[in-house]
Amino acid sequence: MKKIAIIEDDTDICNMITKFLINHNYEVYSAPNGREGIDLCQKFLPDLIILDLMLPILNGDSVIKQLRTYTDIPVIVVSAKTMVQSKIDLLRLGADDYMTKPFNLFELLARIEANLKRSVTAPMKADIHLKYKDIKIENCNAYIKGAIVQFTSTELSILILLLQYPQKIFSKQNIYESIWQEEYAYDNDTINTHISNIRKKIKKHTDTDYIETVWGIGYKLK
Repeated sequence: MKKIAIIEDDTDICNMITKFLINHNYEVYSAPNGREGIDLCQKFLPDLIILDLMLPILNGDSVIKQLRTYTDIPVIVVSAKTMVQSKIDLLRLGADDYMTKPFNLFELLARIEANLKRSVTAPMKADIHLKYKDIKIENCNAYIKGAIVQFTSTELSILILLLQYPQKIFSKQNIYESIWQEEYAYDNDTINTHISNIRKKIKKHTDTDYIETVWGIGYKLK
């Protein structure tokens, strides 16, 4: 049974999501603020986190930053903020997905399933051994010039996809449908931000720009 952590200070929303997910065979834990949420995740090691932004004690942004120092498990942000820039900033911090309140519970369930599907492929990645110039993937770990680099589950999946087909140009639709395993819904911000994150993490270890933007088409290894 998959474990879901809900970090949400609105009791009604938290109870609603909890009951819904329990009815769909998930084990659910919850915390009412960011600090307790971090402690909860460290104790129970959930498979996925549903995170509100406007939290007491420690806000959602800070929670994501702390989580990404030690884990790449999927984080779905659920927030009343609707600005596109807020979504982009959260993805840059390390969130995997974003939903705006109010939301449909079945859409939330679909996003949970999609994100879990990406993360459960990690054991299969243990059998993937890829090398392209200074980038190497071994046993679910990514190395740049020998230094281990912490990618989120989504970022690592995209990087592996590019490394597996170094001559192929991937459209944004190709990437989205390959990684998310669902029909592309013209979500350019999500793809662009994850690619940007990968580039920045690689750039910390080498001056080489490994991902080329093919204007009007998509991305490929350079």
